[in-house]
Amino acid sequence: PSFGKRRARMGSSSLLAIPMVLAQMTAPTSAATAVSSTKEMYSYWCTAERSEKPLCKHHALIAKMTATTDPEQRKALATEVKSLYTQAKTMSAGGGPGSVNPFAKDYADMKIAYCATSPAGAKTLCSTAASRFSPSGSSGSVTSSTSQAMEWFCAKESSELASKDSICKRASLLKQMRDATTTPDAKKDLLKQLKEHPAPAYGTTQAIYADFCKIKTNGELPLCTSLRRTAESKKMASWYCASSEEAKQGLWCRRSELVAKLSKLPFTDSSKAEERKAISAQLSSMMKPTPGGGPSPSKQMSDEISKAKKSYCEMHAELKGTYCASPNPP
Repeated sequence: PSFGKRRARMGSSSLLAIPMVLAQMTAPTSAATAVSSTKEMYSYWCTAERSEKPLCKHHALIAKMTATTDPEQRKALATEVKSLYTQAKTMSAGGGPGSVNPFAKDYADMKIAYCATSPAGAKTLCSTAASRFSPSGSSGSVTSSTSQAMEWFCAKESSELASKDSICKRASLLKQMRDATTTPDAKKDLLKQLKEHPAPAYGTTQAIYADFCKIKTNGELPLCTSLRRTAESKKMASWYCASSEEAKQGLWCRRSELVAKLSKLPFTDSSKAEERKAISAQLSSMMKPTPGGGPSPSKQMSDEISKAKKSYCEMHAELKGTYCASPNPP
């Protein structure tokens, strides 16, 4: 989900969410739940030197909220979580095509590193070691399948997560918010309650999705097919931008290159502030209206993506019923 009114949907972009699929890894041979493996993965990754990175900081704050029942302390922690979301949103270069979600980037780095160690029992988590579920889209079917995943998780009799109660309380509140019969006054009260139950740690949500999607009957739900689309989108983008000088100089590929540079600059590092500011300015400039009229930058990029996807899919007939069947942009 995207940053904004629905923080649980982090990292979507209006045209192309830059995927975090970097490499295929060798999965371990035995399988525990992805939720269980994710707890170990966070412990492995979130060392002292990474404590200020968005993913680890958010995970630590959620753990503190789970551990305390003091209302004032929970309120203070919720404020910190909100501040972290705001910082991460700033890092996303104002949203729009090619936006970078720092939580998604950190998650990909963590998952690749952890799965490269071939941890025992992490087959479910590491079977797609450098991929992530990207539940973004314009149709209600995506929201429906993410809701199904949470309902499935919350209906389980037991869980390895201490934060299960808060996760399921949040899911229940969001379901009530989406109910057409909920009155405006009731929604105001629900919003107040949601502040007490912020979105779960990014990796935790991904783990719940992974466990849900490994069930055969769920495999074709929009949430579960998004991982395959994300992987192919990355391959397609890399192929296209390297295919010719014309493609490389196109707006989409130039913007994607800048976004990649920006993603490597930690927003918690003040020494990189000027460099980040300069790249962000370039990204903003690229999306300004075309002088003298003509197609907007968004339209130009949409056309480039559609052209790239068409060429890519013509070369890969095996993707006809999966990635290539999804609407453009990819």
